[in-house]
Amino acid sequence: MFFSSGHFYVPRKRKYCSLKTRPGNQYCGEHLPDDQRDGNENTRRVPCPFDPNHTVAIKDLVSHKARCNSRPLPPPVYHSLNLNVTLPLSPEELAFQQNIFSHKELKSQPWIARVQLDQLPDGELQALLQKIQHTASSLLPSIPTQILSHPSLVSDATSLKTCRHLDQQSSLIGHMKENGMLDHKDTCYAEFGAGKGRELAHHVKNALTEENGRPTFVLVDRKSVRNKFDKVLLGTSGADSEVQRVLIDIKDLDFSKIPSIKDQHDHTKKIVCISKHLCGSATDITLKCLMNYVQQEKNAGQPSSIQGIVIALCCHQLCRYEMYPNTAYLDQLGLDKQDFDRLCKVSSWAVCGKRSTDDGHPQAKEDAVDAQANHYSGCTHQQREQLGYQCKRLLDMGRVNYLKQHGFDARLVYYADATDTLENCALIAIPR
Repeated sequence: MFFSSGHFYVPRKRKYCSLKTRPGNQYCGEHLPDDQRDGNENTRRVPCPFDPNHTVAIKDLVSHKARCNSRPLPPPVYHSLNLNVTLPLSPEELAFQQNIFSHKELKSQPWIARVQLDQLPDGELQALLQKIQHTASSLLPSIPTQILSHPSLVSDATSLKTCRHLDQQSSLIGHMKENGMLDHKDTCYAEFGAGKGRELAHHVKNALTEENGRPTFVLVDRKSVRNKFDKVLLGTSGADSEVQRVLIDIKDLDFSKIPSIKDQHDHTKKIVCISKHLCGSATDITLKCLMNYVQQEKNAGQPSSIQGIVIALCCHQLCRYEMYPNTAYLDQLGLDKQDFDRLCKVSSWAVCGKRSTDDGHPQAKEDAVDAQANHYSGCTHQQREQLGYQCKRLLDMGRVNYLKQHGFDARLVYYADATDTLENCALIAIPR
């Protein structure tokens, strides 16, 4: 016989636990203190291996794992572990991957380098900064500013933040139109890091207009979201577009196996890949994912179906050496893993202390003391900002060269004003 328990208060829910208790116990099995248990090893409760937020009796562990709501789903057909990682990952990270079942566990990644520039010997830091300046002055081309717009994005918003985002999206879609990425009526638009799909993909849908065929939208993101916005992408009749959610870490994505990139006759559609502010190494593994797909098509004797790539770049301090797609380029610059990690850290100087509320992306913070004359680098704020942008563009040029090696005409462009976003550089590529 069981009866309700009212003795354990759950602060998060602001109410008492409603689970049942055994006769004579004040608490349910989930909250029963160890000193009140019966001592039977089989009834001892342990954290669920899929979600440690709840527990299960040892005797029920096998059956619980078969029905637990937090159990991992079978991998989809387009899942291939670490397919888009350039260099082998550490044993610690590989072991971690074998026991990860939810996105929230990704908050802890101890194998990622934690670079403290202020703790470097002064000679090492100055040598690094001089190397960055010399390499940038001899290698980086002039990057044009080309702020475009599209008539489908007419801002009637009163919020300055909203207007800034719309201006950025309008310019990106303007670049898509200028490069012929909106011309074909049955194109598949793959947005990486799509989230809810209510921003860039939504505006692309509006730019195409209802009478411009039946585009397909593939929305790639590793985090599960509510799909309320999918009906907007589908169109008013429900048959104007096709929408597929791809819930996966991009590093594990085999793009060729996504069902929606093929039509009913199993012919590959024309594909355009887009993203707005794809953080750090997410951009690198996206490019690796796409070029792996291009190479697969080439090996099969088929022309590339990717008709364009438009990615607004950001957060270079989050790049990882193992995931950077063009390590040969780094070797040419004489940058090893240690140099790469430090260069990524310096890249945050471009936006350090100047980010307001425009993007919401995480940015590394340097010393709290940021006086012009007292900074550990010996550089003024303006000099540090210039060094930061040089690091960003050096990393971006390696990405451009990587796409050129795979038959694309790739370039960098400043697509927005710096007053709208400090991360105002976009990578644009079309096949030769």
